Amino acid sequence: MNIVTGLLVAGLGTSLVACTANEGSSSTSLTQEPGNCGSLETHVFGIHSTPGGRVKVHIERPGAHAVVLSAYEATTWTVTAAPGVTIEAIYAVGMHRQTIVGPTGVPAVAESRDQGDPYQCGYGWPTSGPECNTEELINLITHRVHAVTSFHGCYDADAWTLGEDLHVTASCNSDKLDEQTDFVQNCDGEDSCGGPVFL
Repeated sequence: MNIVTGLLVAGLGTSLVACTANEGSSSTSLTQEPGNCGSLETHVFGIHSTPGGRVKVHIERPGAHAVVLSAYEATTWTVTAAPGVTIEAIYAVGMHRQTIVGPTGVPAVAESRDQGDPYQCGYGWPTSGPECNTEELINLITHRVHAVTSFHGCYDADAWTLGEDLHVTASCNSDKLDEQTDFVQNCDGEDSCGGPVFL
């Protein structure tokens, strides 16, 4: 396990929420009002690779969030947040080495197959290419971080923005017929349940 210290924006601290049930709910809407998906939301952004190996992720949705980043290839992820956003934790995982640049003081963990850590990758829903299994990635995140609120993926992108209403925009490469896929779950106004963070 590679623990990374955040480098950019001043961190805001609130404690992560865990709950005892294992049940979640599904939502057919990809947009949700802030607070409708529990006191901690977990958002996953997945790619296979991107030219230059650098991706920016910006969170505009108010509230507390765990941010999960996944790539097949080695990738440096830069995570930023708008005012009113609390990033509780950042987890990057992939086949090859992942690097995190994030808000100061935010716990950040990067793991990969190359480092001998638990690993998985996913960039499409419900499936990715043969080398990545998105369902297994979601299972890993549930056990190592928290129950997943949303997933957003495409083969090649270097920028993602999570809007206030959970709408996500990305720079997916249309030259590769690369369609962005998304899902949202656990948005029924109750706290989502999931495992502890980074255990």
